[in-house]
Amino acid sequence: MPAATKPLKRRVLRPLEAMHPVRTNGFDKPIVAIDIDGTMGDYHGHFLAFAERWFGKPMPNADQINPGLNLYKFMGVTKASYREAKLAFRQGGWKRWMPVYPWASWLTENIQSAGAEVWICTTRPYLRLDSIDPDTREWLRRNGIQYNAVLFGDDKYTELKRQAGARVAAILDDLPEMLTRAADIGFKPLYIRNQPYNQDYMGRAHRFNDLNAVSPDIMNDIETWKERHK
Repeated sequence: MPAATKPLKRRVLRPLEAMHPVRTNGFDKPIVAIDIDGTMGDYHGHFLAFAERWFGKPMPNADQINPGLNLYKFMGVTKASYREAKLAFRQGGWKRWMPVYPWASWLTENIQSAGAEVWICTTRPYLRLDSIDPDTREWLRRNGIQYNAVLFGDDKYTELKRQAGARVAAILDDLPEMLTRAADIGFKPLYIRNQPYNQDYMGRAHRFNDLNAVSPDIMNDIETWKERHK
């Protein structure tokens, strides 16, 4: 009888590997860090459309100004029911179908063509659901987003600082709290995508309306970084 084959040992990812599965070797290149939801894709419009079906009642229009309220309060639902809806949204693979904003693929291609790297920095909770990573990568692939690394979680900019340090040439995000953390860490320049829910933000970030309009500034930031690091 043939010898029994030894079962393959399943490799268990360490926490750091699991949270940050993609790394880069371009240590001499500048990095442009870009958020996904609300920056490259219409998360709020997509989620509110889902929420109307989930709750069976009208939700606020995504273009309606939100005066700094938490999203569940803006939606007029309890925090617990909002969390249930958000979990169903994630588990149902809806993030794969989020509409992409114009110029997202073009901008990431231009950044790489300029000799920089694109690091995707998202608050999506990688360690909580097995579907987060594949859903995120499928959305990036489907929409032609070019990237060199992906960082997940609320501490994405702390981890960006740890891994990339002074290589960061610019950061694009839509959430005031995330940009405040990035500024506190010492990152600059910062860019905030103009959204109805961040109109009360008065921090140190330049506002932009679309990814085409901000592209010249990002290209300039890349060249400025290169000049400083000759």
